[in-house]
Amino acid sequence: MPFSQQLLLIGGAVVILLVVIHSVHKRHILIDDSLFWIAFAVVLVVLGAFPQIVFFFARLFGFQSPANLVFAAITAVLIVKEFRTTAKLSILRDKVSQLAQEVALRTNEEQDSE
Repeated sequence: MPFSQQLLLIGGAVVILLVVIHSVHKRHILIDDSLFWIAFAVVLVVLGAFPQIVFFFARLFGFQSPANLVFAAITAVLIVKEFRTTAKLSILRDKVSQLAQEVALRTNEEQDSE
């Protein structure tokens, strides 16, 4: 992996880490949700600092370039993360809908009893 790609990988990971820490500090994201992003950034720093790991797995899985392995792995991880986020969002939307219906029924019952 060329040194410029190593620097880009490490720099991007540090930026992700700083954004996550800033978001937690400003209470835009919960600490539980930030753990994934912190672990993700740490893995990127490790891969950038020790490119031998990437070369080993690129040869093992038959990638022509270690950079292709990094891009494929990042894409796969983010797709899985997006799916999990979508599933959680779907559950929360259903709960909000149920709560809205319950509030509407209670409001209607209160108006009928008056």
